[in-house]
Amino acid sequence: MGQLMVTRALGEGAGPTGARPGTSGGGGVQSCTYERRPTQEFAQVMYAVNWELIDRLGLDHAAMAGQTALVTGGARGIGEGVATTLAALGARVVVVDKRPTGQAVVDAIVAAGGEAQFIECDLSVVDELMAMLPRAVAAFGQLDILVNNALHAPIAPLVNLELAEWEETFATNARAPFLIIKHLLPGMIERRRGVVVNMIAYEGSPLAVAYAGTKMALRSMAFSVAREIGNESGVAVFSFVPGIVDTPLMREDLLPPMAAVLGLSIEQATAVAAQNPGYDGMMPVDHCATALAHAIVHGAEHHGQVADPFEPLDRIGVIQMPRLDPAEAPALLDVSGPQSGLYIKQYLGDVTTRSRDLEERVALRTRELDAARKRSDSLLLNILPAPIAERLKAGESMIADHFTGVTVLFADIVDFTPISSRLSPERAVDVLDAVFSEFDRIAGHYELEKIKTIGDCYMAVGGLPEPQADHAERVANAALEMLPALTRVGKWLDLPLKVRIGLQTGDAVAGVIGRQKFVYDLWGDTVNTASRMESHGVGDRIQCTERLYRLLGDRFTFVPRGEVDIKGKGLMPTYFLVGSR
Repeated sequence: MGQLMVTRALGEGAGPTGARPGTSGGGGVQSCTYERRPTQEFAQVMYAVNWELIDRLGLDHAAMAGQTALVTGGARGIGEGVATTLAALGARVVVVDKRPTGQAVVDAIVAAGGEAQFIECDLSVVDELMAMLPRAVAAFGQLDILVNNALHAPIAPLVNLELAEWEETFATNARAPFLIIKHLLPGMIERRRGVVVNMIAYEGSPLAVAYAGTKMALRSMAFSVAREIGNESGVAVFSFVPGIVDTPLMREDLLPPMAAVLGLSIEQATAVAAQNPGYDGMMPVDHCATALAHAIVHGAEHHGQVADPFEPLDRIGVIQMPRLDPAEAPALLDVSGPQSGLYIKQYLGDVTTRSRDLEERVALRTRELDAARKRSDSLLLNILPAPIAERLKAGESMIADHFTGVTVLFADIVDFTPISSRLSPERAVDVLDAVFSEFDRIAGHYELEKIKTIGDCYMAVGGLPEPQADHAERVANAALEMLPALTRVGKWLDLPLKVRIGLQTGDAVAGVIGRQKFVYDLWGDTVNTASRMESHGVGDRIQCTERLYRLLGDRFTFVPRGEVDIKGKGLMPTYFLVGSR
């Protein structure tokens, strides 16, 4: 029986390793042809990453960076393709296969600049499998992605199938994935990150009863595990049905015995087997492997479901799938044509999974929207008072309120401009952050509303957005705490820091301005006068107006400063707040 040698016509900069464009090895597959070769002339040609398809599917070239994948059956075919593609997208890959040619896959990945290790292991042998698992975990420290791709597929009618073949098929296709998932899943759940993919097959495949039966068990296993861990574990578990893919497994291992059993030529057997929607024959490996990588990247969307390569490839126009309206009566289904199984699968799949699929997707979108809402609320509360944020969310387009009793505080770091000129930009920002963080703590303690910082000046107010009968007392106490707080910060930073603080009490208008960037601000004569109290003040002193002195004079200690010529106000009697009684 002749073997098939893959020869690829590579474009400029392309190479057999499937490296990213611009790295050693070059780009993706431009075309793929098959030539019949005698067995002794067969040589392995390494998989080439299809970067064009990756880009059309919208995958980031670093989508898998920082993650580690274990791919069983990774020495050839779909396993080789997905291992190489995941590595090209930044993943570290552990390839497991009983064929020693898996080392060539790893060597190609490493030559292209990726990270990979090969472990030779017969997964049907429990002792080998259990010895492989700790080695796989130790290879890169942890495993985030598991692709159960290894398979054994004897071709024979059920009555001719030997028990030994059934047992090896079960051991490879079902028991091995069970043991690997059992070993790796707890770590994924603990880290709240992971993807488990079980590669399955069409149900009821003729002449492949052991293969189809164990692959359906693998599908049920993925569904059960997904339900066990729920939707909030951070781990996605799903099945992937690849269709009929043009792999060495098909060409060398499955089609020849199938043709012999059916009394057909290889070409006739290929036509019978290769019934893929959207394809005139078998699916190219790179189409399947890239679509599988896409499903892994978007694993949360497929949790508890069965993914396939056809939907994403159809969506971006690579193929065009036949359309069947699921609302049509079952009697209208074509059950006699060559694609009858696919039509029935599509119809039954739509009917039986639509509700669960919708529920899962709604749940996922709800979680995403809830997380986005929480992030949005958190950002909004960083720039707006909580009551104002709630009013904006409720739909108010114009927020402007008049307050008859508020007390405004301005605090400015004295001579910060010459101080900062001697500091690096990073150091200057660190100083302001340390000072204003301490002021934020004090303002929060007295339930004041921080309005903004302007350069090295800090503005806060008491009595809004919720009225406070003791707003003046709260602001006075906060100001008195700010003086020693700044002294402490200055000692920590080994800088001569002083602060001028100005206070005034009275009426003000507060509201939200802006449409793209919201700002909650304060206006009025009270604000202007408080600002003048600060700018015409003295370092390490709290200057306030006569109005505030008369309001708090029985509870706090003041020292008269005398009349000060205040810009825009003229001569005004002012006082220094020095303590509480």
